[in-house]
Amino acid sequence: MGVPKFYRWVSERYPCLSQVLKEHQIPEFDNLYLDMNGIIHQCSHPNDDDVHFRISDDKIFADIFHYLEVLFRIIKPRKVFFMAVDGVAPRAKMNQQRGRRFRSAREAEDKIKKALEKGDILPTEARFDSNCITPGTDFMARLHEHLKYFVNMKISTDKSWHGVTVYLSGHETPGEGEHKIMEFIRSEKTKPDYDPNTRHCLYGLDADLIMLGLTSHESHFSLLREEVRFGGKKSQRACAPEETTFHLLHLSLMREYIDYEFSPVKDKISFQYDIERIIDDWILMGFLVGNDFIPHLPHLHINHDALPLLYKTYMAILPELGGYINESGHLNLQRFERYLTKLSDFDREHFSEVFVDLKWFESKVGNKYLNEAAGIAAEEARSHKQKKQKVQENSMCLAALEKTENGIMTSSKNALEDEQEDEDLFETEFRQYKRTYYMTKMGVEVVSDDFLADQAECYVQAIQWILHYYYHGVQSWSWYYPYHYAPYLSDIRNISKLKIQFELGKPFMPFEQLLAVLPAASKDLLPKCYQHLMTSEDSPIIEYYPPDFKTDLNGKQQEWEAVVLIPFIDEKRLLQAMESCNKCLSEDEKRRNTHSECLMYWYDKETEFKYLSPWPEKFPAIQRCHTRFYLEEPHGTQKLYLGNTVPPTKVAYVGEKEQNIWLKEVQGISEHYQKRKGIIINETSVVVYAQLLTGRRYQLNPNGEVYLEKQWSKQVLPFVYQTIVKDISAFDSRFSNIKTLDDLFPPGSTVFMLGTPYYGCTGEVQDSCDVITEGRIRVVFNIPCEPQLDSLIQNQHKYSVKYNPGYVLASRLGVSGYLVSRFTGSIFIGRGSRRSPHGDHKANVGLNLKFNKKNEEVPGYTKKVRNEWMYSSAVEQLLAEYLERVPELFSYIAKNSQEDIFYEDDIWPGEDENGAERVQEIVAWLKAHPVSALSRSSCDLQILDAAIVEKIEEELEKCKVLNFYRFD
Repeated sequence: MGVPKFYRWVSERYPCLSQVLKEHQIPEFDNLYLDMNGIIHQCSHPNDDDVHFRISDDKIFADIFHYLEVLFRIIKPRKVFFMAVDGVAPRAKMNQQRGRRFRSAREAEDKIKKALEKGDILPTEARFDSNCITPGTDFMARLHEHLKYFVNMKISTDKSWHGVTVYLSGHETPGEGEHKIMEFIRSEKTKPDYDPNTRHCLYGLDADLIMLGLTSHESHFSLLREEVRFGGKKSQRACAPEETTFHLLHLSLMREYIDYEFSPVKDKISFQYDIERIIDDWILMGFLVGNDFIPHLPHLHINHDALPLLYKTYMAILPELGGYINESGHLNLQRFERYLTKLSDFDREHFSEVFVDLKWFESKVGNKYLNEAAGIAAEEARSHKQKKQKVQENSMCLAALEKTENGIMTSSKNALEDEQEDEDLFETEFRQYKRTYYMTKMGVEVVSDDFLADQAECYVQAIQWILHYYYHGVQSWSWYYPYHYAPYLSDIRNISKLKIQFELGKPFMPFEQLLAVLPAASKDLLPKCYQHLMTSEDSPIIEYYPPDFKTDLNGKQQEWEAVVLIPFIDEKRLLQAMESCNKCLSEDEKRRNTHSECLMYWYDKETEFKYLSPWPEKFPAIQRCHTRFYLEEPHGTQKLYLGNTVPPTKVAYVGEKEQNIWLKEVQGISEHYQKRKGIIINETSVVVYAQLLTGRRYQLNPNGEVYLEKQWSKQVLPFVYQTIVKDISAFDSRFSNIKTLDDLFPPGSTVFMLGTPYYGCTGEVQDSCDVITEGRIRVVFNIPCEPQLDSLIQNQHKYSVKYNPGYVLASRLGVSGYLVSRFTGSIFIGRGSRRSPHGDHKANVGLNLKFNKKNEEVPGYTKKVRNEWMYSSAVEQLLAEYLERVPELFSYIAKNSQEDIFYEDDIWPGEDENGAERVQEIVAWLKAHPVSALSRSSCDLQILDAAIVEKIEEELEKCKVLNFYRFD
């Protein structure tokens, strides 16, 4: 969930909150949580303004893997690594998702249209549709499989992942990513062995993570996010995490700031001052400026000092409330109403400014009322006022007479009437002002008391739903705020007696959400059987997919903040329209349209099996995977249990998660049997885990007899009990006549050596009468001279080039990792200065040792390992020499890391310094250096270092000489 401009306001209000993350200065954390959707969006469409940008799925997956690796390496969690992808959201969130996806589709179409009008030639490949990052799409299903592969790979191959429990809550698990994380934290806190000093780190881009983290009331909680630069032109985020500056926001310090913010009320309240309760109310006030579930209150904008107003009002009214408003996620309606009543003064203050302008305008146009409706309302109010004042007229006259008799002449009656008339006129205009708002924004013809009461109830109900969502989880999957706009504060009245109730309901299925939030432009992301519902004129829900729509800034400044005016989805109509199409889904689509539980992984060195790659052409299989353990018996053994004898079992408590995993596995097996084998296996109560027979091998028993021993696969597979057939006799005539070693190896037969050290050599069986009784045979092998590379293989590390990560070089050189990454690539310096550039010529002063776009490296200098660049000592020497020559260039780029192009006059600004000459000197030095003539190679190739190749050549020459003399 997002709260626009909230993060910026907090950063400016509390300037010491954020800490720039630096190597070797990172606090220790137990648990690391990732709100994954920000990473997915960044790695798949980093720059939506570039209509020429195209990216393949394997590149997206590889970049996501790399981002996860870097974040894990930075934080180094000790106990838990939790990755949460957005699943099906509550209905309250879908309205915002729907508006955002409609807007992004239209913006993409507009950008393409403008590019074509300018004559741009666009790539023939389809652009990446960011709307596919929605639960239930084929892209998300494939991403989920690749994330599972990534977790298995890292646990099996990276020692730093051992001892860490990894959770993957994918798109199949309902709920927003950050709220699934908070649900996990709440669940952990209920366990009797939970450590209250657990140190949490939560990564995510949404500003409301501050509020979410504070709801946990954990004393050690930090937020990790990329650096955000405010003001100026919007810059593209860096794709590579190594080139990104990360910030840590410490919520423990945020708690102290809030305590200091509200400290003036400590001595004014009659009840106990509790910072935890103050924080709860602070969170509640944050909801009043709008979020993903409800619109902001009229004219209450963060950039117009709405938050200081909320805090000031709270401190003024709190001493009169007798307690706090937010009671651990439950609204105290009586106190909330008194707070809103006090806050509603803002409505009148804001209108008074408008009213002054209206009065001035009326004086210019000569019309007392600017519209007919206002005039009628004012005349009605005046008539009512005159009737009311007749009752008071005599007493007022008598009072004036008494004053006159005492010698005091006054015109109090006239003054009172004038003042009262102004107040009535103001109130009349104020009511009409709000009435116009409701009529124009919400399309109502009559703004009745019932309508305003309904508005108040809906808004309070929304606040309660959001509070419960933050503190305890989803209270209702089906509830949503049914308006595009919020009521005025002064109209939220008479709420203290409201009975707020919700029906829990159930989450949408993935395809139901897709149809509820996607525009027609993204129809291809849905199964074909649903697509006509978005485009066909005969569709019963076609009005939910308007080809064009309006937006309303509603007091905001940025287009992305505008209200998207599209109709809300009617759940019943949507499900009825889908019902007839559901039977046309394929088996694969049915599997995508399901919910599942969070997956948990851990390292187990006793487990070893081959994990198949979800995309073998791009990612290799994991030959030795150590992430799951299913079979209690040792691998490769069989035993038949008869009668009342049962196999050895391990009894454990089966919780809800384990039950759901069981149901998912059984469902997968059932679908496999039905789809692949045409067998309906019905209800399953027992699953047998077994190893398949891979072949047979000849063995010799002590009596000299030959027999066949079965060989079993190391992979353990599940089979439902009712599909297992026992006591099958099988006979193969090919092996019936082989009883002894003589039968198996008759003299004169040709054999091959399958052992070491002469694997693959041919041989001829000799007469073995004298040794065959010992279970041995004589064979003469033809053994050619082979190069002896064993010693070289064992000692290749002595001849290999040593590579180190960028941060190691940075530490040795005393510079940042960003500078290492930047100078080993390309750095362009233009003529003149940024304010007054001289032409388009740019000089490249980078070392050009790595090429991301071409996926190329320079052997001996750079090497790309799992999307991370590694550097040799030669690079370190080269950078040291470069740094010694032009330290001012390194210093300037370090201070201006956000720039893509640098200018010579900015780097060397002095009048006595000639920037153009310095650039030419650097270019000349680089061209003269041997590094400029080095050859590149693809990062996908495995290239031996030059020293190892020389050693191999030496061994081959020796072998050639020996073979020459042997066969001469």
